[in-house]
Amino acid sequence: AAVTSVSSVPTGAVKVTPGHSPADLALAQAHGRPPLSVCPLSLPSVPSVPSCVPCPQGVHRFVAREKVVAALAERGLYRATQDHAMTLPMCRYCCPHPVPL
Repeated sequence: AAVTSVSSVPTGAVKVTPGHSPADLALAQAHGRPPLSVCPLSLPSVPSVPSCVPCPQGVHRFVAREKVVAALAERGLYRATQDHAMTLPMCRYCCPHPVPL
């Protein structure tokens, strides 16, 4: 079974980012989740973010992050921002875009 949460931080939330982690990619595939493209030059075979997901589209990732935090705060769901260490494999051809290993 995949490790999907940290017991020392028992929020009950599991964040899966298939493009950032091989474990997250495996978890998404195990649950039949399609890959999502956030690149402007996405391939026709890769779906974009579904319209049922209320997320900012067509904006820089840092702007999108601010909009998501604002939307969570507006709904009373935002707790805090916290730095954490992670392994982020990068493609030497398309940096700074992260890629799964």
